[in-house]
Amino acid sequence: MTQAVSNFSTRMMNVHCRLDALFSQHQRALLDRDLVRAGIWLDSYCEQLAVHMEDEEHFVIPLYQQLGGDGTDAPAKLFLGEHAKLREFMARIGAVTAALATQPDDRELLKLFDLEANYKNLLLHHDLRERNALYPRLLTRSSREQGTALAAALRSC
Repeated sequence: MTQAVSNFSTRMMNVHCRLDALFSQHQRALLDRDLVRAGIWLDSYCEQLAVHMEDEEHFVIPLYQQLGGDGTDAPAKLFLGEHAKLREFMARIGAVTAALATQPDDRELLKLFDLEANYKNLLLHHDLRERNALYPRLLTRSSREQGTALAAALRSC
C-alpha cells in the first residue's frame, strides 16, 4: 500500500464526513422549520456531493476498473447506478424543500423526513461498499504513481 493511496482513502472518507455534517445541518434547519436555511444547507450539500460523485466517476471508478475491479463489471455498474439514484433523491428532496419554503405544511415535512430516511439508508449502504470494497481494493492494487495521480486529480478533497 502506498502512502499516496492511503492518503486518498482517508481524504475520501473525510469528504463523506463533511457531507454527512452538511446534510445534518439541513435536517436541523428542517426541525427548526427554518425552510430557507434548510434549502441553503441542502444546496451546499448537493453541490459538494455532485463534485464528489464526479470525482469518483471520472477518476476513482475508472482506476478501479483499470486495476481489474473484482473481475466483473458489476461493482462499477452498481456504484454508478447508486450515484444516479442519489441524484434522483437529491432532486426530489430539493423540490420538496423548495415547495415547503413557499408553503409550509407539517404533513409534507414529515413526508420529507421519510424520503430523507430512505435516502440516508441508500447512502449508508453505498458508503459501506466504498469504505469496505472500492477504496481498499484501490489501496492494495494501485502503484505509487497511480495513487499520487489519483489524489492530485480529486476536486472534492
